[in-house]
Amino acid sequence: MSQTPPWYLQYPEVKHRRNWRSWPLIRQLRSLQWRRLRPLAAGRQEELSVIRYYWADFLERQRPDLRGRGLEIGETATLRHYGGTALTQADAIDLTPHSPAVRIVADLARADGVPGEQYDCFLMQFTTNVIFDIRSALYHALRLLVPGGVLLTNFWCTDFYFADGLDMGTGAPLYMHWFFTPVQVENLLHEVGLTPADYQLTLYGNLLAKNAFLLNLPARELTPSERDFQDPGQPLLICARLVRPAHWQMPPPTARQPSWLPPGPPLRLAAETGHFGDAYLR
Repeated sequence: MSQTPPWYLQYPEVKHRRNWRSWPLIRQLRSLQWRRLRPLAAGRQEELSVIRYYWADFLERQRPDLRGRGLEIGETATLRHYGGTALTQADAIDLTPHSPAVRIVADLARADGVPGEQYDCFLMQFTTNVIFDIRSALYHALRLLVPGGVLLTNFWCTDFYFADGLDMGTGAPLYMHWFFTPVQVENLLHEVGLTPADYQLTLYGNLLAKNAFLLNLPARELTPSERDFQDPGQPLLICARLVRPAHWQMPPPTARQPSWLPPGPPLRLAAETGHFGDAYLR
């Protein structure tokens, strides 16, 4: 008996199968519920979201980059899913050794003590907006790669904001520090010693997709034309492929820390609800 894959791995099903909720009449009726003050299903993420759909589309295109010794933040599930047998090793980096996959215990923005040039690929997903010192984090991400190694990362342009922070049990509360624009991302990449020849940016999103994401409408409920139309003036997600240059030389950036953080207590993420539900049920 076939099983429905976890929501974060449903990309092939969403990409290639039509869903009855995207039929014209149904779509028009369901659009009536968009006039609301809170996200659908209290923000519970039970199906592939629009932003995760875009990231999965990018990773499908970059599968050849995920090979050899690989590193991922927090866990290795996505790295192993897309890298498969091309990987010889899959490690995670995080603030605490909360799982056996975490082989490097460190704050990526302050990873000076971690030896460099270890990995062929680094998957850094959905973390850039919760790292205050993002320039230092990008510097160390590149430093951990061998020359020619590939960093795949993303920067999202809008999201739900958890005002008191979010405790995911990974060592310290997370706070939403940044929402990104393409020009901001390009400036960050130049600040860590890259040139346009060392990176490629892919923009995903449009006005409807952004609204659907904020309302927690699953990607399967958008038609292919609604979902896949890319409007550079309305980006939702910026995906980046960075290659460490052969002769990359960059002094460590001066470490930066936030001068103030919310007093809390932070939200606690429950796997069955997601942070939206926790926020609204508090």
